[in-house]
Amino acid sequence: MTVAFMRNKMVEVEPLPTGNLAVYWRLSDDLIDVDMTLTFQLPDLEIVDAAAHVRRSPHREGVKAGEVIRKMIGVRVGGGLRKIVRGLMGGDGGNIDLTEGVLECCNAVILNFTLPGIQEFEKYTYTTEEERLAPVRAMLQANPRLYRSCVAFAEDSPIVRGLDLKGGVS
Repeated sequence: MTVAFMRNKMVEVEPLPTGNLAVYWRLSDDLIDVDMTLTFQLPDLEIVDAAAHVRRSPHREGVKAGEVIRKMIGVRVGGGLRKIVRGLMGGDGGNIDLTEGVLECCNAVILNFTLPGIQEFEKYTYTTEEERLAPVRAMLQANPRLYRSCVAFAEDSPIVRGLDLKGGVS
């Protein structure tokens, strides 16, 4: 028997004419198909608008995604974010996919501001792949909370390969 499973996930940050940031998040696989849009007000990084549409979900809460995600309005990116989001989204009994989506949107906003620093690394010319990855690995070791926060820092990423970041896993 062959088992096939494919998952697509997309996160996009877009600056708005109002000065706010909109984050579009979409997760689609064989079991779930959901998209979410969160709007963050700067400089406080407060969520000022939230919408979600669930087209397919194994969770009963999936049909109430629009209601549940509105609870995120007023939440700020900062200390205790994971606990606050998980509490508002229903904890262990809530929709885990939406909860992780909100957290990934918040990480995307943070990464949006760290992008210029990462792009600075790209300006240098490196002779080897290891030399090119060394500054990013040093940054990741200094900030282990970034581990698994995005695709670049996922468990199977070449950036993470060989690093001991177990202390930063939450």
